[in-house]
Amino acid sequence: MKLKLKILVLVLIPFGIFAQSVEDEINIAGFRFLDYNNQLPDDLLSSKTAVFVSVPPKSRNTSERGDWKTFSETAHSQFKKMGIDAVAYYFMDDLKAGNDPALFFSKELEKRQVKNIILLSQVPLKIAGKVTERFVIVITPFNGENSFISNGQNAWKTQAKDYDKALKTLGKDVYRSKQSKTNFLIPDFPEFFEDADIIKGRRIPTFARDLKVDKLAIPKSTTVEIPDNRPGGAINKSVEKEITEYNKNVVRDNTRLENIMKSYPLKYELTESSSDEELYKQGFQYVLLKLNTTGTNIRRMLDYEIDPSESDFVTVKNKDGKVTLRSIPVNAPVYKYYVKHLYTKDVYTGDKWDADETWEDALQNFIMKMKADLKLK
Repeated sequence: MKLKLKILVLVLIPFGIFAQSVEDEINIAGFRFLDYNNQLPDDLLSSKTAVFVSVPPKSRNTSERGDWKTFSETAHSQFKKMGIDAVAYYFMDDLKAGNDPALFFSKELEKRQVKNIILLSQVPLKIAGKVTERFVIVITPFNGENSFISNGQNAWKTQAKDYDKALKTLGKDVYRSKQSKTNFLIPDFPEFFEDADIIKGRRIPTFARDLKVDKLAIPKSTTVEIPDNRPGGAINKSVEKEITEYNKNVVRDNTRLENIMKSYPLKYELTESSSDEELYKQGFQYVLLKLNTTGTNIRRMLDYEIDPSESDFVTVKNKDGKVTLRSIPVNAPVYKYYVKHLYTKDVYTGDKWDADETWEDALQNFIMKMKADLKLK
């Protein structure tokens, strides 16, 4: 019997810090049930591949993004020797930063004629009270959609304590596959992509004054579907548990969303859909959206000016009538809300940087700024 749960568009949710035990197979494919039959795609050496990378934060005392580019360079040199044409490298958090970035990145993969995806992760573990790590590689086809990977796809996987060992295992399997190698113009160094051109209309650094008359759509968090005929195996059992726990949290998050939106003084409606087309058909003119990745990359996506010398971005907060400033490292993950006009695709960013470390704080910041800007109580 099929569980009646809704599909989450973005599936690439990196494995959480500190996995269970040394014997466990580690899931790095997010909420996707893959057929881990260890069969490499038969066009791996004759087509283009994208690499989705995940590494832990730079230290245990910060949430700042780790050095994923050096990590990628090590792999790329080996991919080149194997004949794998890895044409684009992305950090997983950027791919799942929001609906608009996911759509942009998926279209970019199509333009680059990418056929396969390599998931490349350094996963921290705690075993018997000691911190260690595993290196995990998964290879599976690109599905051509903004979910990137579909349930039931064939997948090749390895994991090891040593990075070099994981890469050598891949190299041996590539050799054993006896594929015809036609990728000869592979670049010497990886090409990284972090910016998503998500603004299709104008960028307006204020708040939309028409919100005083137009109802604002507020997409709710949605649950993830567990399909009927999913592949078996230990990893997929773990995925099912992760989804079940996630879906429980969706209820909690939507309750929090409802409570925070009570402070929004204008017309709004919590919606099941986040699709621009569906919301416009329902009569909405504006939708509230959020991004979640590093402050630097959110600024890139929303076309803010970036000063390379800045080490922190200052968030302006207003609580109980008092204005406070908070510094957050530029490469730490934050949430930022913006409003999009569904017809013109104009994006309203607000007049001050209001990103924060939790979505609840970021949403409250956005509402407080909007009320001040539009002179609302």
